[in-house]
Amino acid sequence: MEPFLPLQNEFERIYCSLTAQEPLTVDRVRQEPLLRIIDQSDYLITIHDVEYYRPICINEKLRKFYGFENQILQGMDHFYYLKTMHLSTYYTLIESMVFFRNNNPGYLNLKYKLLESAGQWRKTIGTSKAIIHNGRGNPKVAMTVMVPLEIDESVSKYEQYLSLTTRELEIVELLYAGLSKKEIAAKLFISLGTVLTHVKNIYRKLGINKISELSRVVEQFSIGE
Repeated sequence: MEPFLPLQNEFERIYCSLTAQEPLTVDRVRQEPLLRIIDQSDYLITIHDVEYYRPICINEKLRKFYGFENQILQGMDHFYYLKTMHLSTYYTLIESMVFFRNNNPGYLNLKYKLLESAGQWRKTIGTSKAIIHNGRGNPKVAMTVMVPLEIDESVSKYEQYLSLTTRELEIVELLYAGLSKKEIAAKLFISLGTVLTHVKNIYRKLGINKISELSRVVEQFSIGE
């Protein structure tokens, strides 16, 4: 949580500025006063329509980061995220969609790889939260506050999944299907000791400790489909 605390503090500072004089509306997020406020931030800021999942606008710092012409992103849909985000962090789109569709309170903290204007991928962390709700009380507009990491050796869950060997993926599928380690050994014609070694390596690579955590990884990345 610690790396995200400065982002959350900046989010609150910006939100207080945005709502200091009048309530936020969907129309206001496309107007110059809002841009002036988010442009004052040293962080990378995006305002999203999370009902239809498309960007609305970005601050000047993020416009320069991407090399875009405009801050108001008219006519863009979810392909904006696919164009600016590395394949290994596409899963964050799903996490974000689920988070807002479930109307979760609080912050969503995620790690990304974003394509900057120079053509380099930059590891970035960001925190997002709804700032406008629709008439049904569901999130309509959210703000994301991000910062590039100068040095970040962390590996995403998706990258960890990609590091699994073909045999390890076989064992993951069988574990998820409910087979015991002894049953897996018999099915794959390998020793129980070999299965135990594979399971140990799988858990180490995925950074997990129990079968319930493995099941969540399988469901998140559709291993075996």
